[in-house]
Amino acid sequence: MLDNLYKKLYILFVSSIMLVIAAIIGVLCINSADNKQRNDSTFFQRLSVLMIYELENPHKAPRAVIQPYEDNHSIFALLTDTQGNVVYQGNSLFPTDINLLLENFSEQLNMELSTNLDLTSTTTQGGIFLISGVSHDTYWGIPAMIVDKNGTIFHLRLLYQRETAFDLIKKQLPFSITIWFVSLLSVAVIGRLLLRYAMKPTEKILKSQKDFIASASHELKAPLAVILANNDKINGLSRELPVIRKATNVIDTELLHMTKLIKDMLFLASSDAGTRMINKTTVNPDTLLISLYEAYEPVCSQKGILLEADFMASHFPALYTDQECVFQILSIFMDNAVSHSKTETSIKIKAALSRSSLTISIIDYGCGISEEDKPYIFDRFYCADSSHTDKSHFGLGLSIAKESSRSLSAEIGFRDTENGGATFFLILPLKQH
Repeated sequence: MLDNLYKKLYILFVSSIMLVIAAIIGVLCINSADNKQRNDSTFFQRLSVLMIYELENPHKAPRAVIQPYEDNHSIFALLTDTQGNVVYQGNSLFPTDINLLLENFSEQLNMELSTNLDLTSTTTQGGIFLISGVSHDTYWGIPAMIVDKNGTIFHLRLLYQRETAFDLIKKQLPFSITIWFVSLLSVAVIGRLLLRYAMKPTEKILKSQKDFIASASHELKAPLAVILANNDKINGLSRELPVIRKATNVIDTELLHMTKLIKDMLFLASSDAGTRMINKTTVNPDTLLISLYEAYEPVCSQKGILLEADFMASHFPALYTDQECVFQILSIFMDNAVSHSKTETSIKIKAALSRSSLTISIIDYGCGISEEDKPYIFDRFYCADSSHTDKSHFGLGLSIAKESSRSLSAEIGFRDTENGGATFFLILPLKQH
């Protein structure tokens, strides 16, 4: 029980922390991409200023000025005179055709109403703007009118491919994944240490409770044996004394109840400690079901209950399981069914075979299980009979059945019986070895 709680808390802790870390890494990647784009934009503008400054010198050939910028920084430049003749045009390695980009450049330039480069008589640089390509690529464009020292006027168009946020994040992805996995490893180790430390007091308390139950149960077995032995002696001497005989019968009954309680407590203690031994062998389901029927038919007959066997016409394959454990689970179901069934009703033992499992059901037509009790009937010491008028039940039977089914890798459950009552079932896998 505590191990399951630990696993759930551990998974919740690690998952929550890693989601937060993933969100932080994602935000940092996006911010880094935005900063890189802004830095690239600033860098492009500074390069354009330097290029324009050098082009103002008439003693330097345009190619000698522009080509180093293109080679070193992947900038495209188009330099024309006032008549539109090309003075210099670089080579384009952009995904989109350069002619289409230049058309978009001109359209974008015409839309920039606040910038009119033809109205000035000095070198003027326009603002930076974005141009879209045809392959989800985008570019920064900067126009300029250059007037060299001889008064010659040139028009310059500069293009610089802009890295998309997706491309920038993709570049950071290996580093981000490495950071995430390192964080996962760190959080997993730290979380394990913290939870183990935090749960130590709880483990200590639970261990002391289990030890107490186990010790108390063992200690109670000795005086019970002495009481039973001496009660047998009294029975032998009191055949002619009805009052004493009646008292000893009461003692017998209560001792049997107490013996059953101690046996159940010992079972749960051994199950909690992980010391209960499971002895799996080849089991014939037909024989098991017949034995269950023969064991409870007299009990049901004595109470005026009809016990039906809905399995006689079928033959079931052998199981590899613990026969005693399976019989114990079915006996718990039968005890509950007999206890909650009225005279002149019936109980049915039913078995059904599927491809991977055998389902054994105990069907009664008694008072059924109330909605408020259904979530808790497999809890320890929970008893639907809040008045405790039935002293033969201590609220341990179904919890023992649940523990036993887990040890067998089986499954138990219940549902309402049609027309009233309850149906408890045990699902046993056909192959477990």
